[in-house]
Amino acid sequence: MALPTEDDLGSLERARERLYGRTMDPHTRPPLISTEEKDLPHKWEEDPFQQAIRKGKRHVRFASVFLVVAALFFFVSLGITIYVFYTGDNSVSVNKIALDIQGPTTIAAGNSAQLLLTITNENPVAIQNATVEIDFPNGTREATNTLQAYPRYTENLGTLASGATVTRSVSAAMFGGAGQTLIAPVSFSYNIPGSNAVFVKKSSYALTISTTPLSLSVNAPIETVSGLPFTLTFTVSSNATVPLNGVILTGAFPFGFTVASSSLPLSNSSFFLGTLLPGAQSTVTLTGTLSGQQGEQPVFHFTVGTAQTAQNQTIAIAYMTQDVAIAITAPFISTTLAVNGDTSSNVVVTSGTSQNVTLSYTNTLSTDVTNATVSVAISGAAVDYNSIQTTSGFYQSANHTIVFSQGTDPALATLASGASGLDSFTFLTLPASALTSAPPQITFTISVSGTRVGQTNVPEQITASMTQTATVETSVILSASSLHASGPLSNSGPIPPRIGQTTTYTIVWNARDEGSPIAGASVSAVLPSYVSYTGQTTGTGSFSYDTASRTVSWDAGSISQGGDVQGAFQVSLTPSSSQQGTAPQIIGATSFSGYDRFAGVQISATANPVTTETKGDPGYVSSFGTVQ
Repeated sequence: MALPTEDDLGSLERARERLYGRTMDPHTRPPLISTEEKDLPHKWEEDPFQQAIRKGKRHVRFASVFLVVAALFFFVSLGITIYVFYTGDNSVSVNKIALDIQGPTTIAAGNSAQLLLTITNENPVAIQNATVEIDFPNGTREATNTLQAYPRYTENLGTLASGATVTRSVSAAMFGGAGQTLIAPVSFSYNIPGSNAVFVKKSSYALTISTTPLSLSVNAPIETVSGLPFTLTFTVSSNATVPLNGVILTGAFPFGFTVASSSLPLSNSSFFLGTLLPGAQSTVTLTGTLSGQQGEQPVFHFTVGTAQTAQNQTIAIAYMTQDVAIAITAPFISTTLAVNGDTSSNVVVTSGTSQNVTLSYTNTLSTDVTNATVSVAISGAAVDYNSIQTTSGFYQSANHTIVFSQGTDPALATLASGASGLDSFTFLTLPASALTSAPPQITFTISVSGTRVGQTNVPEQITASMTQTATVETSVILSASSLHASGPLSNSGPIPPRIGQTTTYTIVWNARDEGSPIAGASVSAVLPSYVSYTGQTTGTGSFSYDTASRTVSWDAGSISQGGDVQGAFQVSLTPSSSQQGTAPQIIGATSFSGYDRFAGVQISATANPVTTETKGDPGYVSSFGTVQ
């Protein structure tokens, strides 16, 4: 490589050479003006540094070109990839499976529907484990044996080469209601060699039921009151051209439904109708009650078909199903009955007394009710039917019913929505002595009826009823007496009693039940301060004495209906001079308490205080009780 000439060296380089060079004399100072002649260049020469910069620019320009070319290649490759992916010219896709289903669009229920399935593999590769599956609607049967359920058709077609076509014919007997559309989902699944992925092609087949061999219609109210009887009417019609044997109507009843009666025998919720000729009809009625809360809407399910056999009445082929929803509502006219002002469900009244009954009513509908009638039928062995009286109603003595209608109460002619009213009547209960032959209970059966105005799809004539009871509490006849010369205990002392001398007496308590059985009967009385309890007792139950309160108590136990119990105890009296000429009390007032088993209430009775007058003794005279 040639060394640079003198002209090529810059002044800085020459200064460095002179400074560090070995041949330079440090004491020699160059002249200020050089005597050396130099040739000036004839043109501007390029700076080497600028040449280096230009060389660098050429390298940067080449990298940019390379980057642009790489980016173009990437985007072209990406476009080709996207095109291949979406056009699928060389891919496997469920969109390249042609699944064609042909068959009737309408059939009569029970007839056989023949489906033609054509499957073509348009993928560029063969597919493996090809499986076709048809899920038939509920109730589908085999075309050759309608007693055999046919819920699903499944077939493994194996391997289908690219471009291969497979055709299958499938027949099934389908059932449903007239006008019902049935949907049968169809799926075709497969995988490809070298992959565990499963591809699924889905489709469906729809057809409509034009007619059914048996049709079912149900006439039912859309609403009812809890506990109020209502009637369902079923009409089964034959649309077949031949007689149908073993026709059966089955029902699935909701919780709370109770069957009251039916026009045909009901066996396991099914009515066996037998044979229906072409065009024939069979009508069945079913009456029952629904129990539930207001606002509930129980649903009934009814199915008509043919039975397995006359003996085995399990439904074999179901031709039609009907669902019926009945809403539970409040009574259209709500009523409240009060006995002596008590509206509770367990009213208790007293025998041999007058009872005042009031009946209030309110229209709960959003529309008017015309020709409203409210009646109360009264029954029970405790009622004196000859004593029933009313000022706003009419008493029908033949059936013991008090009727309130527009003839006796003008407000019932048109009962507006939300309107209310009040009626009343009175009666007497029989005395306790007449109530031993039957449980002393009174039943009030309230019935309301009227015509609903301005509503559709509900009964125009509406009725409702409710029952309320009242119980007559039992009565107890309590007696208390004194004996000396007679009775179950032996007594001593003078008769008449004398001042300063002790005489003993037998106190006899007797409780007689004139109504329902009594439990926990007890009797008690307080002794005066001048009388002593001797502790001598006899009779049913047990006696006790509390010295602090001076109370004698008798636990008599239970008393049967119409039965009586008796007990006796002994007391002693030592009269003082202040009692001379009188018949002193030897026990205070006697009280009875017990529990009426039938009425479920506590009952009580009292007896007057007992004196030294032993009126039950043989030969008793009034002077025998006076202190001498």
